[in-house]
Amino acid sequence: MKRSMQSRVKWMGALCLALALAGCSLGKMEPAPVLYDLGIDEGSAPAGVGMHKPVALAFNATPALADTGMIWRVANGDSPRIYTRSRWSVSPPDLVRQRLSERLARLGPILSGDTVGLPRLQVTLTRFEQVFSADGATSRGQVALQAVLLQADGQLVAQKLVRRSVASTTQDAGGGARALSQATDEAADELAVWLSGAMR
Repeated sequence: MKRSMQSRVKWMGALCLALALAGCSLGKMEPAPVLYDLGIDEGSAPAGVGMHKPVALAFNATPALADTGMIWRVANGDSPRIYTRSRWSVSPPDLVRQRLSERLARLGPILSGDTVGLPRLQVTLTRFEQVFSADGATSRGQVALQAVLLQADGQLVAQKLVRRSVASTTQDAGGGARALSQATDEAADELAVWLSGAMR
């Protein structure tokens, strides 16, 4: 009986300690990160550009852009960094793929990349980051896309590298997100104009 009582006391003590530690850890929980996306696309199709024929879009990105971290770096810096309290709502490739599909579709049908019997547009997102000046006083959202247009039989039609850089209005994650949104729209429109001409 005495041993049973001692065991119960030890068990209760362990339980209280566990609850106390849990309470301490809960009290020190970091706030949830702020989530960003590219906002609502309210732009119109580029003026004076002809419609393109149906095309299958295949989209991918460099491995460094695979998660939702918001990348920033100092100009000429040797390594990228990630904001600790801010993240993208989904990965940059998902954000850019959706925006690019929407913008290209204004000038002609865009189908999934595995559609057969159509010309194929292969796009790779190679850069999507906020770059600060050396003194931190200014920054820019920088986007780079590598596009390759192939015939239905796989023969190369044309290729294009698109780079866009837009100044941030504020030197923080929010400013970077807005600059990257505008840079993405500009890159998508440049690609749409190119595609329209390449498919004639």
